[in-house]
Amino acid sequence: MTDQTNSLSTRGRALAENPARIDFELFMDANQNLYCPDSNPEGAFPLNVAENTLSSSTIKAQLATILQQNEMPDWVLNYTDLLGHPEVRAQVALFMERYLCKCPIAADTIGFSAGASAIIEVSSFVLANPGDVVVIPAPSYPMYTNDLGLKSGMERYDLQTHYELTEMGSEAPVQPADLDKAWAALEAQGKCFKILLITSPDNPTGCRYTKQQLWELADWCMAHKVHLIVNEIYGLSLIDTQEKDLQKDYQATSSYASFATIMHEAKSDYLHLWYAFSKDFAMSGLRFGVVHSLNAAFMTGLGNLNIPHLVSNITQWMVGVMLSDAAFMESYIQGNKARLTQSYKLVVSALRKMEVPYVPARGSLFVWADFSKFLKENSDKGQEALWVDIYKNTGVLLTPGSGFQHQKKGLFRIVYTAVPLAHLEVAMDRMTSYLPTLI
Repeated sequence: MTDQTNSLSTRGRALAENPARIDFELFMDANQNLYCPDSNPEGAFPLNVAENTLSSSTIKAQLATILQQNEMPDWVLNYTDLLGHPEVRAQVALFMERYLCKCPIAADTIGFSAGASAIIEVSSFVLANPGDVVVIPAPSYPMYTNDLGLKSGMERYDLQTHYELTEMGSEAPVQPADLDKAWAALEAQGKCFKILLITSPDNPTGCRYTKQQLWELADWCMAHKVHLIVNEIYGLSLIDTQEKDLQKDYQATSSYASFATIMHEAKSDYLHLWYAFSKDFAMSGLRFGVVHSLNAAFMTGLGNLNIPHLVSNITQWMVGVMLSDAAFMESYIQGNKARLTQSYKLVVSALRKMEVPYVPARGSLFVWADFSKFLKENSDKGQEALWVDIYKNTGVLLTPGSGFQHQKKGLFRIVYTAVPLAHLEVAMDRMTSYLPTLI
């Protein structure tokens, strides 16, 4: 430990000594050696960070047009409401009603923070005490651990609902009986089951919760006075499951709906929804997260905590103008779905060729696949070795399965939106050529 590190607080030392992400170093390495068919044909493909580059040029052009054709209002340069400028909150509420939630959304039930991570952080700080537990079905987003725990002090409990991917299908496997088991286990440890957090569509599996499932989970949480939060950050990033090459992966299911519809009907203080524009609208760098809740005290507390996390006014204004353009919104949402489906289909085709099991995704930016047959050692060490081996020999950087807290080894996440379709095809060709040589 260096003198510099010693000078920090206990939490500061932990932050200085431990990377935020296990894959960050290799991600930076890949980013400095990006594939280009002309200038760098042997380059790398960072398919590990959840960004939607497929639609970024469309969004960039639209925002450039907004800046060129609209006069910036005076309020952009001033302080504004702690939950977001009232005009923009009204516009975001209307967007949620029309496109995301399909039910009434009042402007005073939503608030903005600087990105999804900030929304998660401030929400957990207001809802939970240090040591309280957030239950998250596994596998799930690795960074939830930091977003929920670093400042609010929450503990993460990973709910194991299955081992093999074939046990899942394309629907989320979480049932109230699973929650009963988690409740009993945490009660035996003297811990408080404070929040149930689910993501729909899910990260990393891409599965969605049906409306019936959401109601069952909501009823359980309301009865146990547990806060249920549904993260719908991929709510408009959907796959066309009727596409002819994909249909066989999906069975008939119950209807899907935004969790907001359950919130609207139940009117409970224990139900909340998160959203952000980073994934559906390819603007992760603009940092615009949204929370929706009918709990007025929660919203007031969140606003008072939100001062360091405010979304910049120019971002609020630009996004508000973009959302008000109905013709653009309709065209963009349809086009984005088509682009996602084509890239998803390409990856799935490669996995089928390699006979690699995967979860049929209904949405999100990911394919969650089982590469365990290529492991030389069935352990965390063996899993990391395979991850590095794939990168070093193909240039394809996946997200390692370790942080997702699933029990089985050899599972990896593929972000199929991270590079253009033509580049993704080269990446998949490299993998289908190399991986069979490991057996």
